[in-house]
Amino acid sequence: MEVDDDIEINENVKLYETLKRAWNDEKNAPILLKFKSTEVARFQTLLASREREIEELENSANESGDGNEMLLSAIGREELNRAKYVLRSYLRTRIKKIQQFPVHVLQREQEAVSGKELAFTEELVKAYEEHAKSVLANFPLPEYQSAFMEFGDDKNEDEELTMVSHPNEANKMVFIRILEDEGIFNYDDGTDEGDAVDLKKGMILFCKFKQFKGLLETSEEGGTPRAELL
Repeated sequence: MEVDDDIEINENVKLYETLKRAWNDEKNAPILLKFKSTEVARFQTLLASREREIEELENSANESGDGNEMLLSAIGREELNRAKYVLRSYLRTRIKKIQQFPVHVLQREQEAVSGKELAFTEELVKAYEEHAKSVLANFPLPEYQSAFMEFGDDKNEDEELTMVSHPNEANKMVFIRILEDEGIFNYDDGTDEGDAVDLKKGMILFCKFKQFKGLLETSEEGGTPRAELL
């Protein structure tokens, strides 16, 4: 029984660390990273379960007046609040990015957002368009009333005009730490041949985000990312 409890505790700690890393990566990445749907769902379930346990402990402590139970419930509540803060911060960081580049998210990053984030983005863009229509009702170019006009016209849908609001992924410099031995890693350095580097666990690189962003994803479902942002 104790072995099972230890395994569960280790899994919960690993899940907590995964969310902390996801939050930190999200803060330092210039674009929206893929939403950690599985991890977030599991973490929310864990928080709900832990909330019930602490409430029971608090009620028991209040009824008995036992000092040890009061201390344990207070420590448990503090730990729970810390865990909730990590989850809320991760979600808020993502919402802030969506608010900065909502049209870009709809056009380029739909696969990176959750269903609720996508619904929020669509409502936000809709609100922008309604505002533009009311302000620019008499403007001679009606296409400027649409948020999506940023991405070109009917003649060339792939044309991206200079007024497009999008994150600077190409030139953003970041610090990235390698978490596992990766071996020879090939990346695009702007030349036809590209370049390669032998990545070892613990290495810290100062590089362009776009060149190494693939290392932030896990190589398998539920696995550990190969790198993290600093």
